[in-house]
Amino acid sequence: MTADAWRELTGRAVALVGTPCYVVSAPRIHAALDELSSYTGRAPVRHWLSLKTLPMRPLVELWRDWGLGVEVVSPFELTAALGTGLPPERILVNGTAKHRWLVDVDVQHLNVHFDSLAEIGPLKPLARARHWRVGLRCQVTSAEGRSLDHFGMTLEETVSAAAQLREAGVSVSGVHVHIRMNVRAVAEFEAALGDARKICDAAAIEPEYVDIGGGLPVHGERPVDGSVAACDSFDLQGWSRWLATLKASFPMAREIWLENGRFITARAGALAMTVIDRKERDDVVYVICDAGRTNHARLSTVELHDVVIDPERAGPARPTIVCGPTCGAVDRLGQFTLPETLRAGDRLLWMNAGAYAIPLETRFSFGLAPVVWRDMDGALHVARARETAEQWWAQWQ
Repeated sequence: MTADAWRELTGRAVALVGTPCYVVSAPRIHAALDELSSYTGRAPVRHWLSLKTLPMRPLVELWRDWGLGVEVVSPFELTAALGTGLPPERILVNGTAKHRWLVDVDVQHLNVHFDSLAEIGPLKPLARARHWRVGLRCQVTSAEGRSLDHFGMTLEETVSAAAQLREAGVSVSGVHVHIRMNVRAVAEFEAALGDARKICDAAAIEPEYVDIGGGLPVHGERPVDGSVAACDSFDLQGWSRWLATLKASFPMAREIWLENGRFITARAGALAMTVIDRKERDDVVYVICDAGRTNHARLSTVELHDVVIDPERAGPARPTIVCGPTCGAVDRLGQFTLPETLRAGDRLLWMNAGAYAIPLETRFSFGLAPVVWRDMDGALHVARARETAEQWWAQWQ
């Protein structure tokens, strides 16, 4: 979407609920899924939506209607996925320390990835009794021997886990590798999956599927330290070519699983805010907005996102620090070069707000912001209303 298209969309949303508000576009999510599918080519890929990235009911319902699966990492997320009518075989349970809560979930035919030996003992009898499809998350290393995933199991732990599951009559169907967010080079995937192949050989596993996680970077986000953005160094075409070679390393694998959240949702969202004050301070302008880092955009501590001004302003530009309403020294979206003509009453759109902004949102004396959903037909719906002061205070017994 162009900047003008976002101005038009958020303008309609603000007319419904005011500012600050989040706006999430279903067509943009569909476009991102189409883009990702264009890179997977003919590889037999299964897409899992990372629910922690954007835990919205209309998104899960849309994903369900598209016939796709959802990845969850907590009992809350599992309850949400089941509550939207997703069949258990289209739910993938990941996350640490699942033995604390998954023992109490009497659901058949889930997909469950174990990432710790501590989970095996309590959960292996349930995996057999409840007919779970089981995979193992492996700790893999880079070509230099650096650990790429401290959540997965080491080679020795994976060998032990596989043996314990076999003894319990549970087959290991898959192997799971997740490097991190914003992977910078295809070589990291190559090294990780090469290491996973060695782990499979040692544990006598021939997986039916290989889960390579997510981590693909997206445009519109760059590090606050000024270093090269991951999206500028990562070769998606090269990743596509590498993906086609995985079958040679895992000949029995019928599917490749992807758990992309950020790539799918980030560019589908924007945070709309109103400039409520402007202060001239030496060579820097401070603009105070009704949204900021503390409440709405905690990722701005490590990422600079693009900002769109509505209405569009022209003229000389100056260094401008965009602040939130909480009068906290850390409540800053970042420093940008913005036109001097920016004034109180204008709107700012903090882009790429579709990933991790809403789940990391805080109330901090202002309440949760409303969320407006644009459906596939272009209609707008208030997916979540603005939290009132009475609702904020009523949470206390």
